[in-house]
Amino acid sequence: MGYTFKGYLREDGLAGTRNHIGIVSSVICSSVITNEIADKVPGAIPITHANGCAQLGDDFQVTKNMLAGIVENPNFHSALLIGLGCETNQVAGLLKSISTTKPLEGFSIQQMAGGKNTAERGITTALTWSKEANQSSRTELPASLLKVGIVTEDIDEASLQVIAPVINALIELLITSGATVVFGLTKTLEPAGNLLALNTQDASAKKNLTYIGEALSRRRWEKAQGYLRTNFSEQEKSLAALEYQLINTHEIQSLLDYNQKPAKNGLHLIKTSGSIVETLSNFASVGCNLSIILSKRGILTGSNALPCMIVTANNGINHTNNLVDYEIQENQISQQAQALFTQLIEVSSGKLTKLEEYELGEFAIPHIGTTF
Repeated sequence: MGYTFKGYLREDGLAGTRNHIGIVSSVICSSVITNEIADKVPGAIPITHANGCAQLGDDFQVTKNMLAGIVENPNFHSALLIGLGCETNQVAGLLKSISTTKPLEGFSIQQMAGGKNTAERGITTALTWSKEANQSSRTELPASLLKVGIVTEDIDEASLQVIAPVINALIELLITSGATVVFGLTKTLEPAGNLLALNTQDASAKKNLTYIGEALSRRRWEKAQGYLRTNFSEQEKSLAALEYQLINTHEIQSLLDYNQKPAKNGLHLIKTSGSIVETLSNFASVGCNLSIILSKRGILTGSNALPCMIVTANNGINHTNNLVDYEIQENQISQQAQALFTQLIEVSSGKLTKLEEYELGEFAIPHIGTTF
């Protein structure tokens, strides 16, 4: 069966599940004006963060790449970049690094001679795009255009035992539909690195997953040679083995770094941050147009760029029920996978998730250090 959803087809062939106007701050210093513009424009969302000023090396490159990626995300109809003017992450350089056919503009507060002028011009520009976006219509599109990020957050063994078979079957439905699944390689999943390495034919991914599974990590500045080993506890290994069952035997196409977009359809792993908001923001920056968060109780925030579905297990734990989109039972695996897939299609077609209903969403960029 050829599954479809109703989305927004972009000129570059990608598909949006939402039609946002992005007001993007290049630096923390322009956040106030960025929020002011977004507040005055229907359909606009602010992309603000704590980075962009006095950054160097790999850390700066992550910030630049994530902002370029979020602008390129198909959930955005258009994007306006707002800078201060003296930051490392200059708007002019950021514009050059963005590859998109969508409406795009950018300027700085210093360039516009003050915040008032910047806000006025930004509101005028974004209101024009907002009117255009309101005239856009959803069209029937193949499910192969979906890119779904999946990640665990605050998960336990009891929840995984219930959730894993259904999510594994859901991933099968997505892959057979031609969709792309980007699965978060969390800290809790790392002890299963050796198992994950068996699922991939990609030599680089196999090597890195083996290192991760053996608790090997690159040393930092003070010890630039060799690798550092940290032993995993038996409890950590047990939890990881259960989290691995979410993927089980599905072939892993690649292990993605921060900001690295999947090169083809299928299942990909991606490195995650210790912050769920940073992880979801990274999903958005690599092109995901939807995400699923697997949790034992539910969480209180998500991404403001992606619809985020919260999935929990119905196993007697007190959930944040008003924020949970789907509860998985302990039986009828294939039926529940199909029901969850149907709800995913509905969300992709415009149905609001619980987090969207409560307007709970953020954007954040991780800081990284240089390794050798």
